[in-house]
Amino acid sequence: MNGMNYRISIEVLENAFEVTVPDAEAMKKSMAEKRKVKGQESSVPYAGDFEKKFAAKNVAEVTKLIKAALEGLPEVSFNEAFAEASKAA
Repeated sequence: MNGMNYRISIEVLENAFEVTVPDAEAMKKSMAEKRKVKGQESSVPYAGDFEKKFAAKNVAEVTKLIKAALEGLPEVSFNEAFAEASKAA
């Protein structure tokens, strides 16, 4: 899922926080289903179609939701590319 944008948002409501996180599993499932259909365009799905919303009553709960969402995203290491790009010219 390279090239995907993932957005996490936190809205402060009158009596709680609303936390919106990407649903990475739903995105993967949708892309896999599209690949099965012959002739189906294999475009990257719109991330906004695959979101989960949660209510949280304090910052600790917000942090827990965000951490879980980040752990569900694809693990990518950019160590070599970052080192190469950041070399002094």
